[in-house]
Amino acid sequence: MTTVYWDVTAACNARCVYCSAARSRALAGARASPFPASHALDDLCASGVASLVLLGGEPTLRPDLPALVREARGRGLEVGVATNGLALGKRLRRDLLAIGPISLNFSIDSIFSEENDRVRGSGCLDRALGHLRALLSERRALAAPMRVTIQATLTRVNLGRLEESLLRMHDLGVDGVLVDRMRAYAWQTPGARALAPDPGEWILGAVRVARAAAGVGEPGRIVLNYGAARLRDLLRRRHGFPAAVGRRCPGGLEAAVLGVDGRLHPCRHVLDCPVPRDARGSPWHAIDPPIAGGAGGADFLRSPYFVGFFNFAHSAETYARLRRCRECSHYLDCEPCPLDVRTHGERALAECIRLESGGLPPG
Repeated sequence: MTTVYWDVTAACNARCVYCSAARSRALAGARASPFPASHALDDLCASGVASLVLLGGEPTLRPDLPALVREARGRGLEVGVATNGLALGKRLRRDLLAIGPISLNFSIDSIFSEENDRVRGSGCLDRALGHLRALLSERRALAAPMRVTIQATLTRVNLGRLEESLLRMHDLGVDGVLVDRMRAYAWQTPGARALAPDPGEWILGAVRVARAAAGVGEPGRIVLNYGAARLRDLLRRRHGFPAAVGRRCPGGLEAAVLGVDGRLHPCRHVLDCPVPRDARGSPWHAIDPPIAGGAGGADFLRSPYFVGFFNFAHSAETYARLRRCRECSHYLDCEPCPLDVRTHGERALAECIRLESGGLPPG
């Protein structure tokens, strides 16, 4: 086990239209209750977890965030915090900078306020950039070993000026800019789903990410967090963008999610993509999840819930229908999301199908 993504609070001070935080609060409902962080850390460390990424909601709204980060670091865990930056005031910045080597990842979708704030809420960009600039200045003054990055989510709103936006984000002095793409889910409002890029648009977005990375000229400074091996290979050959290494679904093996209610899941998408677990059609996630600091938490990787997901995700049955994958020259270097495959079949390969017919757009 490598990384656990921990939703440390359901509270949030932004209203991003595509975010699942509000849905997570509704799903947790009466089940959500405070559980001792130290007990959860006991279980995670006993299970061989090496790193934590603290999420929400908005983790900076949790009053004991510095203490939680400090305790996790004291146990030898690598720690990252994903924040919208809106509540990252001077005292909190000082406390986090004093802890030592940690990572802080700002969620900023565009350097242009009319684009960013349309998705995240009025005034969000100015507040986030103000705190980001102050943090970078304080980090320099203290020579603090904190890594500071920006995470941007590709939508139809920021696609048009994406390359310029990424270059200007990089010029702020951050250690990296990471780009993921918005996913559309049935629980989102129709207006939110309309912002999700289609396969052609997320391919175009990837090309613009690669062009921005070439403009920076330093490998690893602008990073693409989505895309199958075929797309990565085309980006490497046309734009010199590093190709993806071989990968397999990490759910239940290299990654897990700890919800605000204490329940542990092998993947964040398990509640969005219900799939059959057996011939009777019983959904595998009907099994009770283990609970950090509670039932099954100390050995959660061996729980029926995690074992069931791992067996499902890596079964031949899951990929039996993907003829295109088996015939692809990138087959051994790539794997589509098993939840997408079971839910959508070959529609999960829309990106690759588009590339087969049209190749890369000029950008």
